[in-house]
Amino acid sequence: MNFLKKTLAVAVMTLAASPAFAAVATYNVTTTWFEPDTQPKNSIFEGSFSYDSVTKTITSLAGKLSESMTGTNASNMTWLDLNYQLVSWYDSALGGTFAATFKNSNTNTFWTGLGGDGWSPQAGVDVGGIYYGYPRPANNPGNAYALIFVPDNPLTALTQAQIAKLAYADCAPGGMMGAVCMTGTSEAGYGVVGTMSGFPVSQVITAAVTVPVPEADTYAMLSLGLAVTGLIAHRRRVQV
Repeated sequence: MNFLKKTLAVAVMTLAASPAFAAVATYNVTTTWFEPDTQPKNSIFEGSFSYDSVTKTITSLAGKLSESMTGTNASNMTWLDLNYQLVSWYDSALGGTFAATFKNSNTNTFWTGLGGDGWSPQAGVDVGGIYYGYPRPANNPGNAYALIFVPDNPLTALTQAQIAKLAYADCAPGGMMGAVCMTGTSEAGYGVVGTMSGFPVSQVITAAVTVPVPEADTYAMLSLGLAVTGLIAHRRRVQV
């Protein structure tokens, strides 16, 4: 009995000392690409996402991307819904996580006639921004995406090296650029600026809502405590 009591005491103390929660937080993000050819209108992504600070993963990235070639001023541009987060990866060199959300439920964005993955900023640069399905306009799926970067501490301001890797693409059919999608890339990040000379200038992330989620070791310690408590109760019934 003394052994069981000691074991239970150790379990309770360990449980109290261990981190009880891993924070999965929701953030808002605004990313801006400067567009010298459509001033005062820029390409802007406004959205939100969930971030797990333990696994450093991004989920549920979604939002809207402005089309700076539309409207008469910055207040009446057309905005595209980007609701499909299809790509995400961690970059240890830059110290954070990339994620991209798309207009369509697939990544088909750029022409693949010269190879490439058909969506990434570098793939777009390599084919001159030509749309997926070229040369038939009817085969253009009209995809669009925004690529953001979240540092390990999401509220930390991005460095210039991190900003340089932000990118967007808008391949909406019927645009004034014909077979070429409108893109935003930087020379530092991808070797060339976007197809209309647009490039990333800023990204602002703000906290929204935090939802506490118990960690796996918390569940384990709780299970151990319940098991020991059950054994003690069983011993008492047997001894009576």
